[in-house]
Amino acid sequence: MKKYTLLFFIFLLWSCEPEDPAIAFKKQMAVDLGILNEQVSKLQQTVVTKQPQDSIQNAFLQARIAYKKIEFITEYFMPSATRLVNGAPLNEIELEENMINEPGGFQVIEEYVFPKIDTASHQELIHQINKLQTELKRYQTLQDLEYMPSQCLDAARLELFRISSLGLSGFDTPLSQNKIAESKAALAHLPKYLDIFGEVDKDLAQAFSESIQFLETQKSENFDAMTCIKQYIQPLTKSLVNWQKLQKIAPMKDTRILSAEASSYFDTNAFSGDFYTHNAESHSNPAKSELGQMLFFDPVLSSGNGISCGTCHQPDKAFTDGLKKAKGISGKQVQRNTPTLMYAGLQSKQFYDLSVSSLEEQAEKVVHNPLEMKGNLEKALSLIEKDEKYKQAIQKAFPKVSKLETRHLRNAIASYVRSLSPFNSRFDQYMKGKGILDETEKVGFNLFMGKAKCGTCHFFPLFNGTVPPDFQKTESEVLGVFDQPRSKTIDKDLGRGTYNPQIADWHFAFKTPTIRNIEKTAPYMHNGAYPDLNSVIDFYDHGGALGLGVNLENQTLSDEQLKLSKAEKTALIAFLKTLTDR
Repeated sequence: MKKYTLLFFIFLLWSCEPEDPAIAFKKQMAVDLGILNEQVSKLQQTVVTKQPQDSIQNAFLQARIAYKKIEFITEYFMPSATRLVNGAPLNEIELEENMINEPGGFQVIEEYVFPKIDTASHQELIHQINKLQTELKRYQTLQDLEYMPSQCLDAARLELFRISSLGLSGFDTPLSQNKIAESKAALAHLPKYLDIFGEVDKDLAQAFSESIQFLETQKSENFDAMTCIKQYIQPLTKSLVNWQKLQKIAPMKDTRILSAEASSYFDTNAFSGDFYTHNAESHSNPAKSELGQMLFFDPVLSSGNGISCGTCHQPDKAFTDGLKKAKGISGKQVQRNTPTLMYAGLQSKQFYDLSVSSLEEQAEKVVHNPLEMKGNLEKALSLIEKDEKYKQAIQKAFPKVSKLETRHLRNAIASYVRSLSPFNSRFDQYMKGKGILDETEKVGFNLFMGKAKCGTCHFFPLFNGTVPPDFQKTESEVLGVFDQPRSKTIDKDLGRGTYNPQIADWHFAFKTPTIRNIEKTAPYMHNGAYPDLNSVIDFYDHGGALGLGVNLENQTLSDEQLKLSKAEKTALIAFLKTLTDR
């Protein structure tokens, strides 16, 4: 009898041991993936049987809600597969492999379902749903992965940043406009996963609850994104990071653009452009930046000491020149407008045509371009090494280098450019809780993230085309920019298509630049054709070239007219001016 009693108590002790978090995580994920597959099957059935429009749209929305509950997992652990589940409805071009991958997934399906069912494309809609079901099967491999607590909580933290930047702007719900319900669903489901790694405490539970309650008070057409982000999502993210520390779960330690320890986009040193160097030796430091600054303003890099980088990139103009198109060494216009270098370190591609992948490569191309500086880095190096004013700066910047090479000059200049991300505008100060914005400026931000649709391309908080929250890809767009406002003649510059004319999707495609400091960087667009912010907003308000009746088949900008009122345009400009660094 004693033997059986002992075995019984051993069984009780064994059964009371907490389940391994990785196993519990997989179990919950399996349940949620099952629900997602079920909801997509229901969507398929409503379409196949030609149910009423409301039924099909509701089935689509329910499938999206099911997806949002596991988005933090799929985006983090299987980003490539997720492109065909919830990627943008645009071709993905892999230049190295000479491949064009057609889009698929929820955003493609949405275009057949909203704002009304495209009955003429019934079979294509069924095909796209079948295609989505096939892609969802790839998520079965998620069960084969190993899950560390640090990774899972990192994924949850990044989901909060994703909601702030993409979810609340309606980035992936442009037609259904279901961003509030989807953001709420994602927030409401996260604690179920967090509980696996430790009991969600009162502070974190309250932060989730308050964020969800706020969303429940909102409507899509006049959504208060400013209040949502500043007063709810930011405090929630900080609560999550603090809770993670209490659980004694260390943050991830890999090099990335947005720090793995950041609890807010506006934390000191939240961003680092060193990730894009892909080489620890090229990482920036103050000494390199100081040397780079000297080189940046020294005409020694150009032919005949004619101009410096600073000739066209003037600090008082946010490192632009105020000209329609820049003037090179000969005084003649070059092809494009001078872009700001502010925050240029926080993008994965450089130049308007995204033709280079590093600031180092950009520096070399500009110096050697016969139409720009017509210089030679080898010749400049020989002069710099003999210049007394440089000796100490070089020693500080590269103390372990016995022989200076041109790559070191490029790296120093790039390090200086990477330092030009101060995040000290009035907007930044307000988001840090250290300043104020007036009501018009707040309305302008809400328009930016809402009705005006600016935030779906110029992503908060960098306000450029580098996609949050991993910031690994900088996007381009085809807008149909005219040679002058309202001329209805598309500027002849092919942009990305200049070097890749065989890719029709890239004709007239240009990088989405930051609009931080936009108050100082007129004139606008790649060709400098738009003299002021009013003319730029007018262009977008009319839906670009297509919206103004000019045929441009590969335009990526929606041709839908925004119908912004005069007061809304005024508010939008007021907000844009808060992005000027002090």
